[in-house]
Amino acid sequence: MFFGRNDYDRGINTFSPEGRLIQVEYAIEAIKLGATAISLQCCEGIVFAVEKRINSPLIVAGSTKKISEIDSHVGCAMSGLVADARILIERARVEAMNHWFTYNEPIPVESVAQALSNMALLFGEEKK
Repeated sequence: MFFGRNDYDRGINTFSPEGRLIQVEYAIEAIKLGATAISLQCCEGIVFAVEKRINSPLIVAGSTKKISEIDSHVGCAMSGLVADARILIERARVEAMNHWFTYNEPIPVESVAQALSNMALLFGEEKK
């Protein structure tokens, strides 16, 4: 099977003849275009700050949420595509609920991060 020039940017794990993963390069460029999101931890709690960019006159200024609660002790600030973030937030909430029902304790933040990392790795290993 021979690949044309544009066929290398269709697969997530398909290398170009130069050894590049074009989809990864596209993702890095998309990250550069994303808004800033930061969090700070202090003695009394955590502070989230996000930059909301209004890229279209059709978007109402207060209609997009960039900060969400995963569980009573876990939150997140999102940057980039809100639709992608919503999928990750829903997955994190399901993981938190499953942990609570299984162990009757709040999920550790590290476990939430690990579950989302595993989900991202599975997406990157898609089979053709």
